[in-house]
Amino acid sequence: MTASRERWMLFGAFVLTVLFVCFFIVPNYQSANNASVSALALEDRIEQLERRRVEVEKMHQDLKALQTQVQSEYKSVPHAPDTAQIVKALSLEVDGQYVHDQSFTAGAAAAHFQQDDGFQVQPLAVTLHADFDSIFSVIQKVESMQRLIRVSSLHISAGQDQSESEMPILEAAIGLHAMYDNTRGDQ
Repeated sequence: MTASRERWMLFGAFVLTVLFVCFFIVPNYQSANNASVSALALEDRIEQLERRRVEVEKMHQDLKALQTQVQSEYKSVPHAPDTAQIVKALSLEVDGQYVHDQSFTAGAAAAHFQQDDGFQVQPLAVTLHADFDSIFSVIQKVESMQRLIRVSSLHISAGQDQSESEMPILEAAIGLHAMYDNTRGDQ
């Protein structure tokens, strides 16, 4: 081979190498670089989605805990006073031994009983001639009801004709305020 032919072959190989680098290696390198940047961006998005999924799961657990707390601790406020249901729930059996007499008196739910928070109040008075345990059981029933009822007053006095040997029968007057909201629709 002659020197000029070797130069042309060397020059041709050089041109082919430059063309190969320019048309194949550089574009593939740029493509790989772009793919690498896209992959990093997608990995960041996946991490953000994973963090958000964990946050949503925690919020879901918090919501369930709050719903459980609301159901167990908070009282409902019905749209009507429903005095008959209250009387039924608080009534004791008049047996002549522990409970001698029990009466309920419902007051008028007048406009002046409306609370600042929009609730209206149905006043109710419970009068008992009974032993202390029976009187206390009525108060416990009020506190354990699922609706919002407030004990507004309590007056207990001993009866006049009690002998020393028998269980004392007390006279009790319990004032109640049953909250309701007649501006709401049906529950």
